[in-house]
Amino acid sequence: MFIFYDPFLFFQFFFFFFIFFFFFFFFFFFFFFFFFGLNFSYYSYISYIFSLDLVSYLFICLSVWICILMVYSMFDYKDSIGSVYFLLFMIFLVLMLFIVFLVTDFFYFYFFFEGSLIPVFLILFGWGYQPERLGAGYYLIFYTLFASFPFLVVILYIYSVYGGFMFFSSFSVSSFYLSFFILFSFLVKFPLVGVHLWLPSAHVEAPVSGSMILAGVLLKLGGYGFFRSLPFLYDFIFFVGPFFVGLSLYGCVLVSLFCLMQSDLKILIAYSSVCHMGVVICGLFSMMSWGVLGSILFMLGHGFVSSGLFFLVSIIYNRVGSRSFFMVSGMINFMPSLSLFWFLFCCMNMSCPPSINLFSEISIVISLVGWSLYTYIFIFFLLFFSACYSLSVFFLTQHGVYSGMVKLISSCMVIDYLILLFHLYPVFFMMFDLFFFLYY
Repeated sequence: MFIFYDPFLFFQFFFFFFIFFFFFFFFFFFFFFFFFGLNFSYYSYISYIFSLDLVSYLFICLSVWICILMVYSMFDYKDSIGSVYFLLFMIFLVLMLFIVFLVTDFFYFYFFFEGSLIPVFLILFGWGYQPERLGAGYYLIFYTLFASFPFLVVILYIYSVYGGFMFFSSFSVSSFYLSFFILFSFLVKFPLVGVHLWLPSAHVEAPVSGSMILAGVLLKLGGYGFFRSLPFLYDFIFFVGPFFVGLSLYGCVLVSLFCLMQSDLKILIAYSSVCHMGVVICGLFSMMSWGVLGSILFMLGHGFVSSGLFFLVSIIYNRVGSRSFFMVSGMINFMPSLSLFWFLFCCMNMSCPPSINLFSEISIVISLVGWSLYTYIFIFFLLFFSACYSLSVFFLTQHGVYSGMVKLISSCMVIDYLILLFHLYPVFFMMFDLFFFLYY
């Protein structure tokens, strides 16, 4: 037995550290090479269908960064066989995400985006917490795959008419139904309020790594596709913009009120992601430069903040066994050093300075007020309720009366603080170089 098991342990050890160092070497090489060597004001071609600009570069960096933190979060899984399979799924996932943000053709974008759902689906099924993960996985596939199938039909139709459908094509989609199917496939992936039911169920049943990649990167694919399709849907967005902006603002206020009634931490953070993505939808539909810039930066900041909040919840869940406010109150008595991270992440979730979320939210508010003064009342309630549920998360978990149900809680490991610090670092320090985003 040990003759066959020891080589497998050696393989897992070598495989883990190879992937770990490969990720770090690849990320820093990629970062310094493109940061100092390219002008991001236009497309920089890598090959015929692969190219890079500022937006795709930012999302590639976000994807690699979150996947590195997913490797770190894997230390909670002690099963060696499961860990190796987890690494294989994650390598496939980061490869799919990397290609998604590099391609310039909508067909390849569709193909690799749907390919990125396969490892997420397998991680959700293999490492989920409860038997309900099967239903959550079917929700994820049904909503994202079936809603985007008409988009594939539209791509093939445009291929047959124009001979191609690339990001920098010069034609405009004039048909109402073709434009709606393109737009609807991205709105489901955001998700838009009304077609968002797959997101909370997937977050609740997914392991910590699945929640991190869902909140950090996969929600941003809808916004990235929306941004790339803006030149083709210009007239259509002007026509349907008031409806979707009104629906998103009204839905965001309702979802914020729904967050105030939640007792499960993971459901609350998942619904706050729905609320924040609704704000991003409003910024994109405003069709103003400030709104589009604020939406891209808000997606970037939300990727780090929401992923860090889900990891904080997983730290509590692995030690207490519950995500309920009634069970985890008074955590400052047991893990006081973790309370600082709870406070910082809750403040960033409500867009406090000096995070990049503040600048992005100001940009979106400016564009919405310039788009219509009637958005004032919705923005007021939205920002107020967002601050309410973000502060309530901190107060109800860290303060209050100790429930008495938990007898022994182990302290945090160093790697937990390392993951949280790597979530905090980009959100704060991007604020010091805003010119990098503005000159685009």
